[in-house]
Amino acid sequence: MRIPKNSFLRGTPIAHRGLHNVAEGVPENSYAAFEKAIALGYAIETDVRLTKDGALVLFHDDSMERLTGESGEVRARTLEELRRIRLLGADEPIPEFREFLKKIDGRAPLLIELKNEPCRKEFVQKVLAVLDGYKGEFALQTFEPRILAQIKKQAPHILRGQLACANCGEKSALRRWIIRYMPFNAANKPDFISYCSADLPYRRAKRRGALLLCWTVRDADEYLRVKPMTDNVIFERIRPEQLYVTCGQHK
Repeated sequence: MRIPKNSFLRGTPIAHRGLHNVAEGVPENSYAAFEKAIALGYAIETDVRLTKDGALVLFHDDSMERLTGESGEVRARTLEELRRIRLLGADEPIPEFREFLKKIDGRAPLLIELKNEPCRKEFVQKVLAVLDGYKGEFALQTFEPRILAQIKKQAPHILRGQLACANCGEKSALRRWIIRYMPFNAANKPDFISYCSADLPYRRAKRRGALLLCWTVRDADEYLRVKPMTDNVIFERIRPEQLYVTCGQHK
């Protein structure tokens, strides 16, 4: 296995879209959420996608409505247009990816999800170009096996993971089957698998030597159920270090 013994993937709790709480004025994928995660020693999970003019921003949804109140898709706006928009619940901008890396500057490990963009090859190339030379610890993950294959080919040194779940909401039955059963893992050789916690154990997610992460754990009961069968947990709403003793994971 390529993942070093001291890698964050092996046990540093990973804050889902940063340590966010919109009720406290800390939206998901905001600088405030990232700083809160850093302050408590967590790794940061975040999402990167393309803008209309080919820039990279951190934003989870295709649509802008839930997180900003604006209509339309992120990919339909330019970076300059997006810079003028604020996340709901706070005076927080939509982070630009290169700027984000400069701000984090290795202070926390990063688990970066590449969304399934229509301009897939260009998208992956841009992400890899921005990450080139970044000194902090990071890994990439995606639901899209073709993106994983491109990372494997163009940047085989980067740790890569296959995201998966049993009920992904895809319209295509074939796509649902692929995302659930991960048939391309034999070719793509992911270093880790990141499976939906609600769908575990599914033979503990067909590990085949890969590390197993799970997402997204939101309460103590779910954490205590899945932690013994996984290597690491992507979480929100809870504080994993407070639960280690309970599930026998205190170090």
